[in-house]
Amino acid sequence: MSLLEDPSYIRLKKDPTEAVEWKTTLLLKKSSLKEEMRRQLCPASSRPPRLYGLPKIHKERVPLRPTVNNIGAPTYQLYKHLSGLLNPLTRETAHHIKNSFLFIETLKSLQTKPGDLMVSFDVVSLFTKVPVEDSLTLLSQHFKEETLALYKHVLTSTYFCVESQF
Repeated sequence: MSLLEDPSYIRLKKDPTEAVEWKTTLLLKKSSLKEEMRRQLCPASSRPPRLYGLPKIHKERVPLRPTVNNIGAPTYQLYKHLSGLLNPLTRETAHHIKNSFLFIETLKSLQTKPGDLMVSFDVVSLFTKVPVEDSLTLLSQHFKEETLALYKHVLTSTYFCVESQF
């Protein structure tokens, strides 16, 4: 529960799952996506995302990394679809590494000189620090308004349940 003391989190009065499911369905119905795709992305019998903590065993006092399980959430299928639209864009940048195995291979191939420093940044609450409006501005360079509305919905409809609280 101490993870939730971060001011980025706001306690909700009730479970928003039904409202988010309704809005997701409405946005998809208004979209120009093919009927079959809309049916696949439309949420049904959704459940709230669940927060849990993964222990950071490499750190002193083993703090928890907050993780949200969105499987079954109202925006889960839409999120997966939109994430797939981003894949071609992320592959185009030199700063993208697909997974930790490729990261290790990249490190092995680096030629360092005496005095070079390797630095790792530990970002606290990365997801809550992502500027949504800036992200949408960047996305607007690649997607039409209709798709941007779907991205905005997914980015601004985030919530989770922990110990029966939202």
